Amino acid sequence: MDLISQLPESIVHRILSTFKADDAPPVELVRMSVLSKTWFHLTSSFPVLDFNIENFVTKESFFKYVEYTTSRFCQHNVTAKKLTFIANFKEPVELDIINRCVELLLKNGVHELVIDVVYVSYSARVTPRPKYRLPNVLLSVSVLKSLTIQGCELPSSLMVDGVQFKSLIQLALEYIVIDEEVITYLTTSCPLLQDFQVKGCHGFKRFCVYGHQNLEKVKILQNTQVERIDIDAPNLSTLLVKVWEGKGTPQMNLASCKKLRIVTYIGDVLPNSNGSTDFLTNFPFVETLLLDTTSNNLKLSSHSLKTLELLSTCNLEDIEFRTPNLCYLHSREYYLLFQPMMEPSCVSSSTHLKASMHCYPGGYIEAWFQKLRRFLDKKNGLQVLNLYINTTGGQKFRELEKLKAIELPPYELEYVELQLDIHESSSAHIAFVDAALLCCRPRSLTLKSSSPLTDIEEQSDIVKFTYEKLLEQEDEGRTKIQIVPSSSCKAQKLFRRVLPPEGKAICFIKEERTHFIS
Repeated sequence: MDLISQLPESIVHRILSTFKADDAPPVELVRMSVLSKTWFHLTSSFPVLDFNIENFVTKESFFKYVEYTTSRFCQHNVTAKKLTFIANFKEPVELDIINRCVELLLKNGVHELVIDVVYVSYSARVTPRPKYRLPNVLLSVSVLKSLTIQGCELPSSLMVDGVQFKSLIQLALEYIVIDEEVITYLTTSCPLLQDFQVKGCHGFKRFCVYGHQNLEKVKILQNTQVERIDIDAPNLSTLLVKVWEGKGTPQMNLASCKKLRIVTYIGDVLPNSNGSTDFLTNFPFVETLLLDTTSNNLKLSSHSLKTLELLSTCNLEDIEFRTPNLCYLHSREYYLLFQPMMEPSCVSSSTHLKASMHCYPGGYIEAWFQKLRRFLDKKNGLQVLNLYINTTGGQKFRELEKLKAIELPPYELEYVELQLDIHESSSAHIAFVDAALLCCRPRSLTLKSSSPLTDIEEQSDIVKFTYEKLLEQEDEGRTKIQIVPSSSCKAQKLFRRVLPPEGKAICFIKEERTHFIS
């Protein structure tokens, strides 16, 4: 008994929509495999059309399926929710089928269109390869909300008849030829456009958008040189720019984009016309920057920047930071996380931002500590920092003299936490603590280990050494140091958000003596 055929059409379409998951059979197989005529009729009106030649064994079967499905669907005179048309052609008859079916479907309307049609040739003599030109009827699809064009030519009447994309929200142009005038014209003709992407396109060196009120996201991914990016969009919040290595930094003017908070930039950062390498002058309101560059001597100056991710390997000591409100920094070697935590009693009146720095040094630890010390010196104004350094993996200290040769005083921090590797010897632990305390002068320090607390207590050498090194950093007789387990009430009161569970740590807390020896 055919019970499915008795269901309302909307429910059948809902069932078909679940077949779009990766682990479900494609809708076209369902259409071909169910014997019920009523069911077959219902599937033919399903408003999601997926024409992808890669899902078919032969080109002949693909084009037959496209013709038949288009004919059946258009008989219902309904608007397609989504049309995906991915195909290649060689023969004129194949191009004729593509033209005819695309035009028929567009005349009925479509809300979301993804089209990628390319000419294929097995002869190297065909240069340049002809491109599929989109039909002019596309420009009049007023219900279109999302449009992705790959490898095709834009309609011939684009700049003549005008565009009626009054509902378009998302536009992606990929691997097509497009000039500056068309970019400006398209954005002006799409008043509701929120998301605009240009990828691998040719024909323009300037990307200009003026006075667009709804544009929120722009992505420009190019392997050709882009000389200038001008965007005037008061609601722009996200920008991604990727330029080919060696092509230089485009001039960028986004000063009017006061809601621009997230910027991703991949490419070279070269001095501008004024000789400045201060990249953030282009983005006065940015809060999050993802930067992938191999450029040296970079300057980052911003009062609004809170998050910085360095996606490439670069030396932090080569970057000049003027980012007083930076809350998070991540690089391949370590990351900084500046986050609110319980106020330690010794800085109870401080209004400075608390922070944590997670460090994963590789290779020669001595060289890494040198980088760390120089970097800390650049972060002027940082007073409270939680420093987590993990040296597991068997790295060995060789020379601390190079670290001492920096001739910079230890950087004053509120709290330092050192992760000890239980597989290392006591002498390695001592060298590790020595290097850390050459870099910084903490008010409190925690030695942390994955071994039980009793094991740490048994390592009297490292405890004694840490105590003495901390005491050496202070004025003689003015400071006392309390050594308490992390499970103690005092340690929990001061550092409950950062201490490890199960008491696998010892805390060293510096305190001013009420009465000191003169």
